[in-house]
Amino acid sequence: MNISFPIKKLFIAVAVVAMVVAGFLVHALAGLSASPVVFDDPPAFVERYAAEMDHSEPSPLPRETESDRRHVEESGPAKLTTEFSNEVALVHKVILEGESPEVLLQLFAHAEKAQRVKMALAFADVNSKLTHDEESGFAKKRGQFWLDVEEHLPDIQNALFEALIASAEEGTTNYIPYTLAWMPGQGRETIEVLAWAAKHHPDPWVRRFSVFFVVEYGQNEELASQLLQSRTHDPDYGVRKEVLQQRFRRITG
Repeated sequence: MNISFPIKKLFIAVAVVAMVVAGFLVHALAGLSASPVVFDDPPAFVERYAAEMDHSEPSPLPRETESDRRHVEESGPAKLTTEFSNEVALVHKVILEGESPEVLLQLFAHAEKAQRVKMALAFADVNSKLTHDEESGFAKKRGQFWLDVEEHLPDIQNALFEALIASAEEGTTNYIPYTLAWMPGQGRETIEVLAWAAKHHPDPWVRRFSVFFVVEYGQNEELASQLLQSRTHDPDYGVRKEVLQQRFRRITG
């Protein structure tokens, strides 16, 4: 049976399109050109803000337990981002039990970076675990907390920035980007830090969420385009898949 020339042209065109699509998907998802994630200098405004903070009022440190001291003695110098159980307990007391946020706020603005980092990690940890726990009532109480500490939001935000950067240096996991993305006061600096994390944080979840938020909600076309280009070569499949989904979303609207 002879196939008419127009039909042959149609078959050829369909085959070419299929090859192009297949090639695009392989390029987007296979990771054939994947490059390793390497830590690089974070946005300078984070360290600058910390250096300019007013530390005139000393704040108390959370009480160190015997188990905490024994852990440090056995394992050597602890990382900044690994032990913050005391700070987690403090977050519970302040938000869930209604205690005064004074000590918590002092720790977010503490003269020692380690205390700011641990406080930020604890807050993000509780926030990620309890936000959707309706029985705890956390989401509503957190909303009131944000209103009560409104003037301290820049200190809290910068401590979260510092903790995210410290976790990238130390290779630890966390859900800080989730807290940064949806807290009040989120703006240009948040988008820049998340764009940095999308490129340089070793945790694939951090990179994937950061890509999602910067591209979909960041309102910064330059940073979004950079991420869609560079994270196509991310070593993690989940991050590459997120990039592909964001590209399709842009095409389909």
